[in-house]
Parts: sequence; structure tokens; C-alpha cells
Amino acid sequence: MASFDKIAGIGNRPARSLPVPADEFDLEDQVENPLRVYLVEDSAMIRGRVMEQVAASGHADIIGYAETEEEALAGILSLHPDAVVLDIQLRNGNGFNVLRRLHKLPVALRPVVIVFSDYSDAEFRRYAAREGANYFLNKGSEFHHLMGLLNLLSQREPPLR
Repeated sequence: MASFDKIAGIGNRPARSLPVPADEFDLEDQVENPLRVYLVEDSAMIRGRVMEQVAASGHADIIGYAETEEEALAGILSLHPDAVVLDIQLRNGNGFNVLRRLHKLPVALRPVVIVFSDYSDAEFRRYAAREGANYFLNKGSEFHHLMGLLNLLSQREPPLR
């Protein structure tokens, strides 16, 4: 797997302010205990954009990424992320197969799954929910909601990890 900094092209730049007031949670705790996110996305452009925004947020870390179904399952099962951002259309395989496999894990080991796809009609959303997705966001019209959702997940009590 390539280095996050090389893929996102962001180096060690400082995190931007969080989108919620600092008095609503302990900012120090968020930086020390970020949400561990695994990204499954075959588009280098989208992947880079998500990685950059997550790095800048200060409340989550991308701990790995995959472009194929096989890579996704291997990475998720070995790294045990708190959350998975999952595209449906992958270079090889598809996100629904990944979703089905993750849904078979014991509840204590199952990450929160955010399906993040251009395929977002009602049928896709219902199918994703039936297969175990916790959330579904459209890349085109709901991209901006991803960071807010990851921020909310990072503040869950008890923590996801």
C-alpha cells in the first residue's frame, strides 16, 4: 500500500478547525484518539479528495485503502477499522460483496459501514441497508456530509473502539 502522504499529496500540513464548536467536546481527546477509517475507493481522484479532507479534519485517520474487493476484505479484516467508507463499483469485484462479508462478522468486530457511491437511487439504498450498511451517501450530492458523519462517529459514547 502506498503512503497516505504520497497519495493525498498533503505532507504534514496542520489540521483545519473542526466543523463544530470546540466547547462541545474535548479537542485534545479527538486528536489523540481519532476514528480509524478504512477507505474502499477505486478512483484515485475521489480517494485523494477524501484522504485530504479526513486528514485536515483532525477527528479521523485513514488507516488503509483498497481499490478491489479482495484488497478491501484483506485490509479491513487485518486492520480492524472503526468505520469503512465503501464504494459500490470497484476495480475488481463490488462493494456489495464486501458489505455482505462484513455483515457476517460478529457484531463486536463489525465496523460502521458508510456506502459512498454515485449509484444512489432508492433501490440501491434499500439494498445496501438490507446488506448491512449503516449509512449511504451519494458522492456527487452528499460528499460534503461525509466529514460531518465521520466527526459524529468519532464522538460516539462509548467510543467505537
